[in-house]
This record gives sequence, structure tokens and C-alpha cells, in this order.
Amino acid sequence: MPIHVFVDETKSGGLLMAAARCQAEDVAVNRKALRTLLLPGQERLHFNHEKAARRKQILDVIAGFHLLVDLYPAPRDSLQDRRKCLDAIVRDCGPAAERLVVEMEESTYERDRRWLREAARRYGYHETLRWDVLVAKADPLLWVPDAVAWCWMRGGAWRRAVAPFCQLRNL
Repeated sequence: MPIHVFVDETKSGGLLMAAARCQAEDVAVNRKALRTLLLPGQERLHFNHEKAARRKQILDVIAGFHLLVDLYPAPRDSLQDRRKCLDAIVRDCGPAAERLVVEMEESTYERDRRWLREAARRYGYHETLRWDVLVAKADPLLWVPDAVAWCWMRGGAWRRAVAPFCQLRNL
């Protein structure tokens, strides 16, 4: 069954990229559920800016999606480590993914696009894997890896809340 993969990162304590795998048939309903969480005036959810009670509410919704989130930790927030993470994401999701969406990082936008194109070719997915680099408000499912990466790096109860649907992956 095809999946869509949504990627965001956190840069506290190095680099952690989170790649949320969503069954293609669940994408529309999950987007709709996330949009219902927006408060008046909000264009997107950004976990860092939410209060604890809202974070718990958001996580309850995300946990109900039955997603798997691959986590790619790197020791530094460097261009080299970012490239390794993106490469590993393409390598790991390519066999099942029909779409990969990476949240746009303004300073690495052109590099990310080049690295994704190169990785898709290297692993033989250039004809089957569609990918985009988008701003967070463009797709609500980008809010999932944002929340999960924040929780994982925060540790404690936050990490325990997302651990059941996360797996650490190697670069």
C-alpha cells in the first residue's frame, strides 16, 4: 500500500529529522483532523509555540492517526549531516512512498531540492517517487513531524508520548 512521507526537523542539540509515514488513503482525513485544531488566526500548528495543554491535545489527535515516524539523528546541524539525513529518508521510504514532502528551510531550499533529486536517482526512485519542498502551512501533515521531533528532543514525558509510533533509523 502506498504511503506519503512528511519531513521536518529540529536543530536543538544537533539535528533530528522526523519522517512521518502516512497511508495514502488516510492523507485527506488526517489533514482535515489537523486543520480542526487551528485556533482563530493560526495558519499552521507549530509545536514550539503551543502551550502544554494544547500540545497534549495535538498529540492525542496525532496518536489516533496510527502513523509510523522514522527519526534520523545527526550529531551536528551541518549541511553535510542534513544531506545524509535526506539521503537516508529517500533510501528508506523510496520502496513504499509515492510522495515525499519536506518542510522548506529557506537557507537550504535549493540544496534540499538538489539532494532529493540526486538521492532519488541514486536509489532508483526517480520515476516513482514524487517529492516537494513546501512551507509548513501548505500541508497540515508537515505539522506531525514538527510535533514529534520537538517531543523527542524534549525528552521525558514528551518523548514517551510519541515513542510508541517512532523508530530510530541509521544514516
